[in-house]
Amino acid sequence: MTRMHSSSRVAANAATVYSSGIAGRLAALIGGVIAVPLAAVAIPLIGLREMFNIRNSQVLIAVCVGILVIGGLWVLVHVFVTGPIRFETDAQSVRLRRGLRITNEWQRASTDFGSLVTRQSTNGIPSGSVRTIYATTAHERVAVPARWFGTARFNDLMADLAPLAAEAPSMTLGERSHTFELDPSASRLQGTRRSIVIVVLAGFLISLGVVAFFLVTDPFADPVALVFVAAVGILVALVVLIVVAASRRRTARIPRSISVTTSTLQVGDQVLYYTQLASIELTPPSYSGRARRLTVVEKSGTRTSYLLGPGASAVGVPVFEDYAEFVEMLGRVAPAGVVRFDLR
Repeated sequence: MTRMHSSSRVAANAATVYSSGIAGRLAALIGGVIAVPLAAVAIPLIGLREMFNIRNSQVLIAVCVGILVIGGLWVLVHVFVTGPIRFETDAQSVRLRRGLRITNEWQRASTDFGSLVTRQSTNGIPSGSVRTIYATTAHERVAVPARWFGTARFNDLMADLAPLAAEAPSMTLGERSHTFELDPSASRLQGTRRSIVIVVLAGFLISLGVVAFFLVTDPFADPVALVFVAAVGILVALVVLIVVAASRRRTARIPRSISVTTSTLQVGDQVLYYTQLASIELTPPSYSGRARRLTVVEKSGTRTSYLLGPGASAVGVPVFEDYAEFVEMLGRVAPAGVVRFDLR
């Protein structure tokens, strides 16, 4: 799944350094240590011996040693020299450093920064994300893969490069205070999809009941078959109950209203003062098909997350119809640097 983070002109901020994480580099090093020996064995034995019928042991050994040496050196150079990147930011500029050399330098006043996060999966199972940063000037657009950046570090970097807009100098009273209404019930299955699920489930249970009836009335039926049918019925009932309970619990976590003022953020009955918050993290409005989330981090370190329903494309009626307007307004009225996107 591909998800975009909208770019924004950045404001001046203090000098900071963001670099590729040690954990990601260590994982790449371990992967290389495993992959290179496998290749060193597989290529001579399968590629040369079986496919090209090369049987000379000295040639095979030489190829194996060559792959080990070249592959090992490449892994070391990639992990410690060419692979890691380092962003150095200050009030006027952003510099990209690869190894010991600065390869790009952008002036904040004339550069727009944005990001693209591509979620990867294998057979439906999430297997990671590819994060890319874009620097756009009047003359070029540079794409920089943020290799080995974790979610938290990448979020910090993008909050520095492309923060949400600070409060506008001239705002009307209506623009300074607004209450947004949410519809938690919209996250549940409704309409045609709900009817289809009920019909399919009822048909399946009725079929199990018919099978069980014939097994009970047939004197020659295997009792094990009846036990199996009963076990399937109980299992299906348990799964349905768990899904319904999880859905209700998820719906209960969605607030019915959020109020935004120039000094507070009220989520349901809880009032949060911006002066008490270190950051407010939001799912970008452009992300669709997954749960939106509002996470407030207090200066004491306490994190509180609120579900705001799925994206508009995931359900017929959105839970938070004015979500984009909410994000834009919160970015304007909250102190600069407090509101940031959660780029998972």
